[in-house]
Amino acid sequence: MCSGNLCISASKRDGKIPYSSTTVTLLIEVLKLAVMLAAIVVTDTPAPARFVPIEAFYYAVPSFLYTIDNNLNYVILRYMDAATLSVLWNLKIVVTAVLFRFVPKHPLSELRKIAIVLLVVGVLTSQSNHLRQMEASMANKSSGSGSGMKMSEEETAANKSARDLIIGVLLVLVAVVISSCASVFTEWTFKRKSSCPFLWQNIQIYVFGIIFNAAGVLLVEGEEISSKGFFHGYNRWTLAVVVVNSIGGIGMGFILKYLDNIACVYSHSMAMMLTMLFSMLFFSFSPSLEFGCGLTVLIISMYIYHHPLAHADVAGPADAVKSRRSSGSCSEKHESSSGITERSEKKRMAKLKQQENDGEDDDSDTTTTSTSSSGGSLSSMAPRSMRGLQLKKMQYSKLPGESEDLESARANAQAMDTSLNNQTHQ
Repeated sequence: MCSGNLCISASKRDGKIPYSSTTVTLLIEVLKLAVMLAAIVVTDTPAPARFVPIEAFYYAVPSFLYTIDNNLNYVILRYMDAATLSVLWNLKIVVTAVLFRFVPKHPLSELRKIAIVLLVVGVLTSQSNHLRQMEASMANKSSGSGSGMKMSEEETAANKSARDLIIGVLLVLVAVVISSCASVFTEWTFKRKSSCPFLWQNIQIYVFGIIFNAAGVLLVEGEEISSKGFFHGYNRWTLAVVVVNSIGGIGMGFILKYLDNIACVYSHSMAMMLTMLFSMLFFSFSPSLEFGCGLTVLIISMYIYHHPLAHADVAGPADAVKSRRSSGSCSEKHESSSGITERSEKKRMAKLKQQENDGEDDDSDTTTTSTSSSGGSLSSMAPRSMRGLQLKKMQYSKLPGESEDLESARANAQAMDTSLNNQTHQ
């Protein structure tokens, strides 16, 4: 945006823009669309697998807002220079931060809040000289009207400058709100359909941009263009405006797709320093002490906002709370499941132990008398009670088929069946 504003200022003739601003914004959208189509052909990017026409209208909202904002930018430059506009445009960070907080609910760390406050202080400091001039102009106007004397040319010029500043600041506030809403909605639109290629997403935005800008050309300046021509008043700086703003628009879309809005507006803050430098070299802009102090505060604000501690701060509390909630929930689930498992295991072990105790209490069912040459084989275990016989029979029935003592187990099982039958009849 900064270099684009410089090109717009350079394209003025006698302090006025000689061409139709709506035709320039239309050409910018056409050039961006042509670049995207060429990139798709070169990279052979496939179209989205499934195209839903209603989904395309999500891209119409930011396109409409950008159409208003881009044309409003030319109106603002009629009332202030490019460097002043670049400084005031940093208020977009405040609006974007508020939208981030309440729309997609992005958290802001304490350091980032401090950085945003410093940003406001820097903007106000940079404009304090203009505010004093405006106050002096109002005082001169009041004294002149009271004495009935005609205002001098200097007072008239100062009064016009103060009025232009007020109008320019109000227009900047409107443009900042519109641009912030457009940027936030664009980021949301880009990231909600992450599977759609970036080039195809841009094409949808630029197609709607061409439609809206073409409608603006016909409705606002249709008669003038029909009489003077589409390219009336164009010069080499006008072509530079088209090229530079096209590159800036594509770059901003890339930042919104893969980073976020705050990175986008802070990149503008860095470019603002270049704007001031080029304004000093090529235009009549002479920065005041207040402007330098305000710019210094802006640089400090930008440094604090992007400091690693600011990122850690924003990730720390939110993620910590979320992690504690998640870990607490997981631990509760784990404790609950482990408690159920542990209780089930205890019940099972208690039942087995009770079965063993019942067998022992009945009459020592595990007497170890060796009655065969198998030594420690199962056939040597001779239960002597009904309960013991039942337990042993259950154990024999669970023996695997490849057991070496299978024959003895079968013989003992048959013997126990006979013993059980005899005891039952008795």
